[in-house]
Amino acid sequence: MSQLAIGTYIAILDRTGVPIAGQAWQNFTQGQVREYMGDDYTYAGFGFSGGSVDLEAAAVSATVLFSLNQLDLNIFKEASQLRHLMRLRTVWLDPDDLVETSQYSEDVYQILGFSHDQLTLSVRLGSPLDAIEAEFPRRRLTTALVGQLPTTGSIPLS
Repeated sequence: MSQLAIGTYIAILDRTGVPIAGQAWQNFTQGQVREYMGDDYTYAGFGFSGGSVDLEAAAVSATVLFSLNQLDLNIFKEASQLRHLMRLRTVWLDPDDLVETSQYSEDVYQILGFSHDQLTLSVRLGSPLDAIEAEFPRRRLTTALVGQLPTTGSIPLS
């Protein structure tokens, strides 16, 4: 039976997609800074379970959980007010030495807000799409996704 380890890299980006210095973390090598794809990531104990999409791909959401502390609270308060983005890269790791073997996924979300209790900071993420300012749509419609597309300019509504 083969073993598998999963790690996550997260980085806060400004609204144009430029990484913000000092706001990049990884959750699998405690006490170390790791370099991945040219960027440095410090250790932070956080959890990310993946995103969810509704059936029409209109609502995309995810949550990242941190232990509550004043520094993270200030970072994510500012990030949500300025409508920053978060890039999440999930990687497969060799369980023996925690070296990346491949990247499983890369997603970009908008930081929508946060909530917290006495122990946990929950950062709410959503689709960064803005039909006015962003590249739209995020997904390409293909025959495999939607079936045969009409060849005329009129589309009957049922």
